[in-house]
Amino acid sequence: MSISFKFRFILFAVILSAVTSACKKDPELPDNLIAFETNQQGFTSAENEITIQIKFSYPATQAGSLLINTLFEGVVYNTDLTTDPAVNANAIAFPIAAGDAGKSFKVTKKAGALFDGDENIKFTIPAAPAGMVLGPNPELKLSFAEIVSAMGSSTVDGGGATYANRAFIDLSANRQTAVPRLNWDLGFASGTEFRVVLNSSNGMLAFKTGKNDINAVNASDTVDLSSRFSHNAIFAAINLTEIPGWVASSIAWIDDPSGDLSKTAIAEISATDSDNKVYIVNPGAGPGTPAPALGWKKIRVLRKGNGYTLQHADIAATSFTEVSITKDDKYNFQFADFTTGVVLVEPPKDRWDISWTGFSFSTNFGNGPVPYYFQDIILQNLYKIQTAQILTSAVSYDAFAEANLATVDFGIQSQVKIGSNWRSGGGPTSGPAIRTDRFYIIKDAGNNYYKLRFTALTSDGERGKPKMEYTLIKKG
Repeated sequence: MSISFKFRFILFAVILSAVTSACKKDPELPDNLIAFETNQQGFTSAENEITIQIKFSYPATQAGSLLINTLFEGVVYNTDLTTDPAVNANAIAFPIAAGDAGKSFKVTKKAGALFDGDENIKFTIPAAPAGMVLGPNPELKLSFAEIVSAMGSSTVDGGGATYANRAFIDLSANRQTAVPRLNWDLGFASGTEFRVVLNSSNGMLAFKTGKNDINAVNASDTVDLSSRFSHNAIFAAINLTEIPGWVASSIAWIDDPSGDLSKTAIAEISATDSDNKVYIVNPGAGPGTPAPALGWKKIRVLRKGNGYTLQHADIAATSFTEVSITKDDKYNFQFADFTTGVVLVEPPKDRWDISWTGFSFSTNFGNGPVPYYFQDIILQNLYKIQTAQILTSAVSYDAFAEANLATVDFGIQSQVKIGSNWRSGGGPTSGPAIRTDRFYIIKDAGNNYYKLRFTALTSDGERGKPKMEYTLIKKG
């Protein structure tokens, strides 16, 4: 074959390949499923308002409309309750804009309305909007009573690849509450302790100064910290050939991952004001690529009766803002945001079992523990919740039944008892993945026993949306 012919043949092949590639259709997106978050939900006597979530697999690609049909059993609209948006002609109508990630509506009890507990509302999605397909939960039954869910499966609403949310999960209520992790900065213990926790979901760090006057702390106090005081800086330092001496002290900049309130980065708030020092705080980074830095702050916390006074300001400010926080025993913590003040974050302490979040964990690369930011952590509620890990080599998930509970050793509890154990860390050639050789037993605050396993780390390949399923083993 001549060189000229070879050249013409190769050129023809290249052109043919290009033309063929150009004629191929772009890869199609998977079906965008629309469904209620769950198929049943309880509306307890202690609640006056509830939010119903409608989930999309991914943001809508086109404008359209959504209709939710309603069927009231034992309750009268506008007499016993209202909804937002309102019900008209037995339906709730929503416009959908391109880019919408989901929809929600509220059901609110009217003042003075009485409920026996056998009332319910059935909400139904009769047809999917344009560009969508009906998902696995097109109908939701809202019961005006406590429910104990027999089973459930869900996609955790972690906010996607930027892990924008912390998601709180209540198994018995078949309910999930997703809270943007940017909504708060500090948590204040509501129990007998006077302790303050950091928003570890944003990778917050706190450094104790020796000063009592918040106005006396300024940028000059950050000189030694400027190249150290972040998760990225710590990680970079432990990868140096010679690890700097300051790295060993960095573990004190985060709360103990176990959730032990005696080991918080901020010391116990003393009844003696002069004992409460000013802290320099790096609030961490928000969701995004690249993740936006949130700007350093300075804070001081004092006791105020059965609560707290938070003083906070930007690091260079010469004045500060004060926020009063009052304890409420219905919750594990009260929360404050540097911008908006007191905010609601966690559900009541008896209304959630586990949560998914990014988290300031710790790791040991051979020179002692250091802070390490970790995506996909499962935290357990330390109020009456117990968890235990079961390996499938001992008993399979499907075979585990009430009789097996007698052999379960719940042992010592920690908020990271599930932690990162449910997934592998991956390696140089493979990413993280769920571990299929284990599942978990969860005893909730109502003494209900559930078995739970994770079924996927991602949804359609997107991180921050793991999937799980659970089944009631024994009702409390």
